[in-house]
Amino acid sequence: MEYCEMQICKSCKKELTLGATKCPYCQTYQTWYKNPQHFSWLFLIPLFIFMFWNLSIFNHKEFSEYQSDFTVTEVKIIDSDDLKAKLITYNIQNNTDYMWDWISFEVVSRNNGELLATIADTQLSWVVQPHSESLITVEVPLVPNANEWTLTIKNMKSDRY
Repeated sequence: MEYCEMQICKSCKKELTLGATKCPYCQTYQTWYKNPQHFSWLFLIPLFIFMFWNLSIFNHKEFSEYQSDFTVTEVKIIDSDDLKAKLITYNIQNNTDYMWDWISFEVVSRNNGELLATIADTQLSWVVQPHSESLITVEVPLVPNANEWTLTIKNMKSDRY
């Protein structure tokens, strides 16, 4: 009689021949990588990585790093009908490779360089595409003696790409 080395099944605890990959009694695979059900994980893991990448977990950009790549120029000033505000249109040029939206800005009113007033807008739904220009019109309350207005972008978001 030949002696054969044995191993114990991980599930039903019965004796198996050494090197068996599947138990003949309970049909349990003895090593996880031999189980064909685990092959689906090989496809799901790259899918999850792709989804997380596109959900901006890894792609969030800080505006402060790209602030110097934006150019703001005044285009037109219009007095409103009720003479309580001015409508100022600015051209914003995006020289980055990213789309930016949700602008936070402030407008500073000056008279010959002297600061008169500051108006800050928390957030405005606005989009500028990569390497393009976009116009934004801001309503500025009338400040006596103001003769120049400067728009400064404080923050923008670029969540994707």
